[in-house]
Amino acid sequence: MRLAVLGCGAVGSVVARLVALKRVAEEIVCFDRSLDIAKRYLSFEEVRDVPVEQVDALNTEELAAKLKGFDFAVNALPTFARVGRREVPLNPLVMQAALKAGAGYVDMACYGGKRVRAEQLAFAREFADAGLPAVINFGASPGLANVLVREACEDLDSVETVRVVSVEDQRGSAFVIPWSREEMLMSATPVLAYRGGRFVWLEPFGESTVFELPEPLGTVRCYAILNDEAYTIPHFVKLRNFQYYAGGSDVETLRALYRLGILSGERVRIGKALVSPRELLYHILPPSPAPEEVLRMVREGELEDAYFAIEVAAEGEVGDEPAESRRFVLFPSQRKVNELLPGATYITYPTALCTVALLRALRGRRLRGVLPGEALPKHVRKLVLEHLEEDKIVVNEEFKVKTG
Repeated sequence: MRLAVLGCGAVGSVVARLVALKRVAEEIVCFDRSLDIAKRYLSFEEVRDVPVEQVDALNTEELAAKLKGFDFAVNALPTFARVGRREVPLNPLVMQAALKAGAGYVDMACYGGKRVRAEQLAFAREFADAGLPAVINFGASPGLANVLVREACEDLDSVETVRVVSVEDQRGSAFVIPWSREEMLMSATPVLAYRGGRFVWLEPFGESTVFELPEPLGTVRCYAILNDEAYTIPHFVKLRNFQYYAGGSDVETLRALYRLGILSGERVRIGKALVSPRELLYHILPPSPAPEEVLRMVREGELEDAYFAIEVAAEGEVGDEPAESRRFVLFPSQRKVNELLPGATYITYPTALCTVALLRALRGRRLRGVLPGEALPKHVRKLVLEHLEEDKIVVNEEFKVKTG
């Protein structure tokens, strides 16, 4: 397999490192707009000899030429680029380039916005006609969460409600921005949900509920926030309700910023300039910490530890009885990640690990069209879960029929 990794920051660099360590591809080439940043994130022995080339994803023709001859392009870029005051979605541009180059495509998130379908699905016919696979929204959440949704739903004869809960919790005096600043700001936009068989829009953080989760998480209040799963799951899984909640210290920080109006896109006048708090925050937020900074914060105790977990629950019927099927995954904590892959974080490691498990599952298999995790064939889903189990990612399962 010849593999191109686009965007070699916090997540893309970890994908490249894991691919190299697991020998998933015979050749890896990393692409980024900034060679200096990419090389900083790739300053590890396992990827020291991996070529890094400069490319701008906004230039589709240039990117297509770079991707010629690769089996897969892994898009680890943010879902949008800011051009002036416009947000330009990047997934469609990279997908166009992959099609022109004849390369398969994998990404980890969608831009979403005001539509009710992931923007990548618009390319379904083109990828199918080209005989190419495009697996979209495939990291941990979204990605593994979508696979687990399908697995849980297959335990039931009919599905009424699916719920996904994501928890990101940091402990210590420091705060690590776990995602890119683009994805962080997207979390404060209107929330797409699916209720009673139709799509609805909710206010960010407007709904909340308390969940009892296994230790070390315990009792966590979670909120309805923007999520990628809602843009695909109701289109591929027969259900009446889809709910997504997220909690933990990361989400509480975003909620505080939202309630203070700091994530607002409404422009205010400052002197002679019109600027929104959201635009200002975008320009002053630091990037995700570089690997050496993550190691330092843990070593010096500023980041005592951090946790990431996903729970999926499907409620419906088996026969004529109400039933529920659950899946729960607790990913390695930050301290454990420091041992497994120094410099990665409690978010970037599981996200990249799930993507690499997918790449391993796709080797030698002919898929075509645009597929989110819940639409993958069963044998591919099974392989993804087997590869993750080899890496000690344990999926806990629970099924119960509610009689009486």
